Order: sequence, then C-alpha cells, then structure tokens
Amino acid sequence: MDIGDIAALANDHGLILRGGIRVEGDEGVPDCPSGEAAAMLLLFGQAGSAIWPHFSGSPEYRDGEADPLDRWSTRVGNAVAQQLGGMALFPFEGPPWYPFGQWAQRAEGLRPSPLGILMHPAYGLWHAYRFAVALPSTSILDDGLPITPSAPRPVTHACDSCVGAPCLQACPVDAFQAGGYDVAACAAYLRAHDDAPCHQLGCLARAACPESRETRYEPVHCQFHMRQFLASLP
Repeated sequence: MDIGDIAALANDHGLILRGGIRVEGDEGVPDCPSGEAAAMLLLFGQAGSAIWPHFSGSPEYRDGEADPLDRWSTRVGNAVAQQLGGMALFPFEGPPWYPFGQWAQRAEGLRPSPLGILMHPAYGLWHAYRFAVALPSTSILDDGLPITPSAPRPVTHACDSCVGAPCLQACPVDAFQAGGYDVAACAAYLRAHDDAPCHQLGCLARAACPESRETRYEPVHCQFHMRQFLASLP
C-alpha cells in the first residue's frame, strides 16, 4: 500500500494522513504486532468538519455512552492499523501519555499558538490528531513521505505576524494567559452561564483567530466539543 492508498483510506473516514516520522530513541512506542520494533509513525487527524458526517452517523455518537469520539477513534484507528499491518496509538491512552504534540511538530513543522493549539498554515487552529499507526518499516517515508525529525518542513507561523492577538482578548474570563490555560475559571464561567455564546459557538478564543476561517468547525461540531469538555471535568 503506497501513500496514495493510505491517504484514500484515511479519507474514507473523513480523516487526513497528516505526516510521518521515524521513531528515534526511547519514545515509549511498543513493538508492532509482528514483534518487530516500531520504526515509523504515521499520524492521522482531521481538518475542519470533514470528520463530522462520518462520526455523527456512527454507533459511538448515537449510543449515548461517554467519550464517543475517543471510542470512534479507537475503532477506526485499530481498523486502519490492521489494514496497514501496524499498531494504533492514541493521544488519550495513558498515563503515560504518548507525546502527540511533539510528534505532530516533528511531522509537520508546526509550532503552538498562544492558546496551545498548534497553528497550521492551511487549517489554522481548526484541526486535530486522532491516532498514530506504528509500523516496523520506514519504506513509506523513504518512498513518498520524506518528513524526518531532523529536518522538518519549514512552516511560516501565522502568530508571528498577528496584530493584537485577538485570541487572547476574546475569552470572557481571560482563561488564556502567559502562564497557561486556567481550566477552572473557564469551567466555572460555562457552568454559571448556560446562555454564554461559548456553548453555541465553541471556544471564543479559538474562534477569534483570523487564520483559515474557512476551515472553522461547523456549529454543531463546536457544540459537541464544548459538551465533551464540560463532561470531562470533575
């Protein structure tokens, strides 16, 4: 199976083959089902709401049980990994947690925005990583996906030329500061204000970013993530 076949396989689920990296050093990646050491990781994720029709029509979304997107990702990721002869790894598995943020930065040459979300030159902040597939060979990298941890693709970072950082001005409780994200303040505001636009539009800080507005999640997609965020808190 070549890169085109793998990309098409991802597209069948509304996903994108985001990139690939060689496994280096002790990254905590288990051996592949064949017993061979993992030599390569392929990263799969989403951009915009292309995933939404596939996920919202799934049994996981409709059964009313907890963590539907994680369960959908597990089913799809394991199916993709089986077709590729590899093993699926997920960002929600842990502890210990797999360093998906580091893998993503190596694979696509991205850097974080002030919100902590990686800024993508085409998708802005409207993207995510759903799973990785570990494989025992690097032949796909060598033949058609030449992205290596030592020489990531150079990517212009939109935040470097941003004026006024509107993302940091939009949150009604200033949850995003230089010291990080104040989850408690965000959650308290959302629980105390059922009519807050955050519930309908999603995170206002994220929505305030002027980059790649055409890839912004659909309202129903944003609302889903906000419900899941609140449900995940103690």
